[in-house]
Amino acid sequence: MSEPLSDVRVDWWRVINDLSQKGMSLEVISGLTTIPKATLAGYKNLNVEPKHADGERLVALWKRTMMPVLPVNVGSVRNRERSAG
Repeated sequence: MSEPLSDVRVDWWRVINDLSQKGMSLEVISGLTTIPKATLAGYKNLNVEPKHADGERLVALWKRTMMPVLPVNVGSVRNRERSAG
């Protein structure tokens, strides 16, 4: 049985920690989200819930940063098959 949606919360410490693991300091995160550095520290260290707009910006940054780049091939499939054979 799944937990009620009201019991599910974003782990803001983890969101900010993941961004930090990717090389972003609180200053960089602040610059990209316009959330003050002290406020970000509160979200991370004091288990404070962000305002909705701040949370949306943090989640958007996390998604852009944590999602891998889509793998692509250059050129057409037909040309690759001819050059391989």
